[in-house]
Amino acid sequence: MPDFFQYYGRFQNVRGGFGSLPPWARSIVTIFALPGLILAGLSLVLLSVSILALFLLTVPVYGLLRRIAGTGVPAGSPAIPTVSSMFETDPSPGRKPVQVRVVE
Repeated sequence: MPDFFQYYGRFQNVRGGFGSLPPWARSIVTIFALPGLILAGLSLVLLSVSILALFLLTVPVYGLLRRIAGTGVPAGSPAIPTVSSMFETDPSPGRKPVQVRVVE
C-alpha cells in the first residue's frame, strides 16, 4: 500500500511540473506525445477488429458442428428454459430426487 502513495505522489509531481510549463513548452511535449497516443488508439482498434474476425470465422463453424452433432436446440423448443421445464417431475435414470424444506 505504501507503494501506491509513493507512485501517486510522483504522478502529482509530474502533473504539477507539466502544468507549470509555459504553454509553448506544453504544446511541444504534446506534439511529441501524439505518435504514442495514435499508436495506442490504433492498437485498440486492431484488437477489436481481430476479435471480430475471430467471431466471424468461428461462429458459423460452431453452428454447423452443433447441427451435425445433433446437440443444437430443437426448432420447436425455446432457447431459454422456462420455469415449468426446470421443475419437471421426470428425473433422469440414476439420479435421486432431492426434497428440500426451508425452516425459518
